[in-house]
Amino acid sequence: MEIEELKKLAQKIIVEMKNQRSPVLPIFSPEDIYGSRPCNEAMDDKVNIAGLREEQRIIEGIGDVFGKLYDDLGLKKALGDSRKDDSWNEILKACVIARIANPLSKYRTASMLEQDYGVRIALEKIYRMMDRLIEREREIRHTITASTLELFGGKLDVAFFDVTTLFFESVNEDELRNFGFNKDCKLKETQVVLALVTTSDGLPVTYRLFPGNIYEGHTLISMVEEIRKVHEVGNVLLVADRAMFNRENLDAMDKVGINYIVASRLKSLSKEMKKLILESEDFAPAVVEDEFHWVKEFDYRQRRLVVSYSSKRAKKDASDRTRLIERLLKKVKDGKVKIKDVIPNYGTKKYLALRDKDAIVDESKIEQDALWDGLLGVISNTDELTPTQILSRYRGLWSIEESFRISKHDLRMRPIYHWTPDRISGHILICFIAYTLVRQAMYRVSRQHEPMSFEKIRNELLHAQASILIDTSTGKKYILPSKTSHVQKKLYRIFGLKRSEVPRPMT
Repeated sequence: MEIEELKKLAQKIIVEMKNQRSPVLPIFSPEDIYGSRPCNEAMDDKVNIAGLREEQRIIEGIGDVFGKLYDDLGLKKALGDSRKDDSWNEILKACVIARIANPLSKYRTASMLEQDYGVRIALEKIYRMMDRLIEREREIRHTITASTLELFGGKLDVAFFDVTTLFFESVNEDELRNFGFNKDCKLKETQVVLALVTTSDGLPVTYRLFPGNIYEGHTLISMVEEIRKVHEVGNVLLVADRAMFNRENLDAMDKVGINYIVASRLKSLSKEMKKLILESEDFAPAVVEDEFHWVKEFDYRQRRLVVSYSSKRAKKDASDRTRLIERLLKKVKDGKVKIKDVIPNYGTKKYLALRDKDAIVDESKIEQDALWDGLLGVISNTDELTPTQILSRYRGLWSIEESFRISKHDLRMRPIYHWTPDRISGHILICFIAYTLVRQAMYRVSRQHEPMSFEKIRNELLHAQASILIDTSTGKKYILPSKTSHVQKKLYRIFGLKRSEVPRPMT
């Protein structure tokens, strides 16, 4: 033991003497440069401090964490499992991670990959990869569905369904791009309709693209059939917004035995039904998701119509109406409103009464609208849930709304700059894979740490960087990692990774 201690002391003295003669850069440890640690055997005996230059600064965090997650989900061989497919798989993986880090056009993505990640991919290879990608769309979507179902033991009890629109910077139409009602008020551009199914945590189950002119209420049944038959998930309780509320959808789901909770358009019900709801006085007190409500159940065409009143919702409804009326009044001239001035805004048109080519503000319509402040109705055919449970399940629909926000805003799924159906589908699939990784990351973080927004996760990992230093006298390169923050360490640990802050030679 004494001999070993003497050897360690001698080595320490040698390191100190070498460092005194030729001090290492402060960012390096003298023991790493002059010592004999096994993990640093490839380091030079001496580094020329004066000749060190930063050649490039790269982002490591996004690639480390989301790259690991990409492989864990079984997407490593998405484009094939032969050696000749490896390069295509790596290009797909790079494009997906790039979209998570900083969503840009494919042209700018190629430049960003080289500048920020040290990955050089020719633009034409990205396009060729997209052409190959669409051939494997079904398998990739099935892999993603399986990864989600695996988290729930292969069973899916509740699914949330909604649709959105994705517009193009184009007016050209084809079998997929078309004009239709756009939720972003992009009236002059063509669009496609994206239908998405998620779990209550926003984890993706599946998606489908529809032509831009399809009525969104007609997208539901085909998606339900795919969920049940293709993925064999059994009887799913489907939760959807009021856009799916029509007799055709409800009858079709009843026919095939689908349990559902769908928001009702209370103001579109029959006069008798509306009168019954508004004049009812025996609403019962209830607590829905820690919020006080008044609740009553009605019979509606042999289905359950659960209506609730919330003072919080009433205040919001009144505030929204006030905002719309103020906007409308700004367009009033001589007591009239020109129809063309309100065509893009459906919300304000409902308060108008037509008078030849113009319209006037109808005070009676405003008064009628106010009667429904705070009221929400949902239709269901299930007998297994109480009215309060039905309302609670419906309120979980916020998760899919958040999913669209992440896809359209954080991942910039739209506008779309591709023009052929296959390239459009390829772009959406890349975005869907990126969204899958984002949701999986958020899910794992919430289960092992605490809920964290995608924006925070991305920001932390974007700051996990490294400098590539070059010794101009020898041409040798070294990697100098940035300091790892407390949150970054937690993120790495959650995904089974450990980030070293020790400088190392670049292999």
